[in-house]
Amino acid sequence: MTYGKDDIISVANMYFKEDSYITDESYLLTYNIFELGDIAFEGNKSKNYAHGRFVENTIGNGIVSHVFDVFKPIMKPYDLQFWKYAINNEQLMGGILLRSTKASTMMTNLVANDFLQETILMPTYPEQQKIGDFFQELDHLISLHHRQCLTLAFHRIRRFFHGSFYPGGGF
Repeated sequence: MTYGKDDIISVANMYFKEDSYITDESYLLTYNIFELGDIAFEGNKSKNYAHGRFVENTIGNGIVSHVFDVFKPIMKPYDLQFWKYAINNEQLMGGILLRSTKASTMMTNLVANDFLQETILMPTYPEQQKIGDFFQELDHLISLHHRQCLTLAFHRIRRFFHGSFYPGGGF
């Protein structure tokens, strides 16, 4: 399978990049193939991820920069939605990443061999499906509530300005 500039995935935000600054297509040969269900390690530290984080590819097959370590799941079957949330759980992954990363000036680097020696207990596939569905629905409800709050705020601001600037006329 051949990949091009249109197949570059942003690991941080999980979308296909539309703007690529690569001028020499041969440079893409250094990129890692990143298939649906694969996980990539992003070493940026943040208040939520003390040692970096894993991100699961939930959007489709593509490529990512060679700076990202990419791993393929060996457990079959597995639930895509469950793993999306599990690998981002600092309580679950924090200790593993603490033992399998090295700190550098701006970010953490994953020591792949150390990471691959780690083990973690996981629920059965049917349990993964139920948990993944639950968190996906919860995310959906949070997004819906957020949109409703923004709409309500917009209408309140509109009414405020309507009454203040246009006392008797339309907006």
